[in-house]
Amino acid sequence: MFKPLAYYKPDIHKTMLEAKKVFQDAKKHLGGNVTFRALPPSDISYYEEMDLTSYEFPKDNKRYAKDLCKLLEKSYDVRKEVDDNLIPVITPNLGIGDYSAFVAGEIIFQKDTSWSQPCLNELEDFRKLPKLGTAKWYKLFLDIIEEILKISGPSGIPFNRGFFSPLDLAHALRGENIFYDFYDQPELLHEFLDYCADATIMFAEDIHKVARKYLKDSEYGLFYINGVINMSEDIACMISGELYQEFCAPHTQKVIDHFGDGHMHTHSRSMYLVKEICSLNNVVNMWLPTDPNAPKPIEHAAQLAIDSRGTLLAIDCEKFEDIITHFDQMKKGNFSVTLPVKDIEEAIKLTEEFKKL
Repeated sequence: MFKPLAYYKPDIHKTMLEAKKVFQDAKKHLGGNVTFRALPPSDISYYEEMDLTSYEFPKDNKRYAKDLCKLLEKSYDVRKEVDDNLIPVITPNLGIGDYSAFVAGEIIFQKDTSWSQPCLNELEDFRKLPKLGTAKWYKLFLDIIEEILKISGPSGIPFNRGFFSPLDLAHALRGENIFYDFYDQPELLHEFLDYCADATIMFAEDIHKVARKYLKDSEYGLFYINGVINMSEDIACMISGELYQEFCAPHTQKVIDHFGDGHMHTHSRSMYLVKEICSLNNVVNMWLPTDPNAPKPIEHAAQLAIDSRGTLLAIDCEKFEDIITHFDQMKKGNFSVTLPVKDIEEAIKLTEEFKKL
């Protein structure tokens, strides 16, 4: 189904060298890199084309994997002449329910997403959760990953998988009551967050093990796995920077330290978290999307370049003129700027225009 990686990115060696350089600079807190990604509708259309309610797992594991890979292949084939910073990647699309169901609980599927339900009525109930690795969705998710990699592995396209941070996982299992736990049971909450860190490490290691089985002989297939962990810090958007440093930072750092480098994600509605998260050791990348009715990161590039301490910030903008206006400010840090475009022709055109800056 998939052709070799170089088919979808004809100058893949150049693209990978640029990516490696910016991550190396970010780790050294050196700025000066600004790269560009075009976002045509075909890049994200597969989310709408899949109907997650149409699958019965585990019976449909193979059919799901085939459908996903078919849509991903079509997406990458369409944009193969776009010489931007995008590196094709294989990643599962099951919504966010599986991000916590590997610990306990069931996944509730909707057409284009999923979620889970909290299962801890009391904070101390986490001690009664099933032994890690025994929940239904733990092995089931690994089996789905394997079916995907059986198809995609020979192409050498990199595999990637994101994870909840310890706080995000804790919130998914505990629910809104966790915001009371910060004040009512701080010591027990630390214990729970440490449990969530250990759970993330174990699950990620097992997923990475499956990926290595199929990609160990490829040149770039393990680029987002070897020495890397990818985590979200979404729930931290609801707490202060002080609470983040006290409760979240130590446990998120534990996960990063286990793997090496942290690729993180948070939201523009709480840009103060950029400074908090990027103060952790070895955070080299952060996806910082713009939220509705929230500050636009590109308009705050100067301050973000300072707060990020060289971390590569993946941000977005609405028009190409935004990149021109803030280019010099972004050069003081490291930025990857994504711009939605109407079609592949515009993607090619604006990628070439960006190279002239």
